[in-house]
Amino acid sequence: MAARGKKHAGKDPVSDECEERNPFTETREEDVTDEHGEREPFAEKDEYMGTNTKKPEDTAEDLTAKGKRMKMDKACSKTKNKSKSALRKTQLKRQKRDYMHSLKLLNVLEEYITDEQKEEEEEEGEEEELIKIFQEQQKRWQQYRSVRRERLKEMKLLRDQFLKTLENFEDLCDRVFSDEDSELDN
Repeated sequence: MAARGKKHAGKDPVSDECEERNPFTETREEDVTDEHGEREPFAEKDEYMGTNTKKPEDTAEDLTAKGKRMKMDKACSKTKNKSKSALRKTQLKRQKRDYMHSLKLLNVLEEYITDEQKEEEEEEGEEEELIKIFQEQQKRWQQYRSVRRERLKEMKLLRDQFLKTLENFEDLCDRVFSDEDSELDN
């Protein structure tokens, strides 16, 4: 247990193993002899023969390290999948919420439009009623004016007749008085 703690001291094995490795940022120290085509005597693989020159203990350690890496990769992929599914769930919830809000807004807008149309129809009906009332009042007023004109014409005719009869009467009275005066004078 103490050896394992010393081995991973200062490192977070889960985050270190889960992080993606960038080959451009990693530094590899190469042997100077690699550039000139010289080989080390105990290279891992014989380049010319294609045989593996590692010791069996090294391969066992490599296999256990590879197994650990695979477990870590599996754990990382599980956490990635969990986080992706959680993200998908929240996105779906958000989309569903947005869809429900848009449906509610659509319903409210439709109600508003129908209410506005009803109010417009009612206003048009009221306007038509007011127009009818105004037209009726206009007809009454025109009838009143025409009756008044007729009465005025009749009154003028009666006045003219009265004036004529009055003049005739005055003439008659003048004649009668003049005849009486003449009779008296005689």
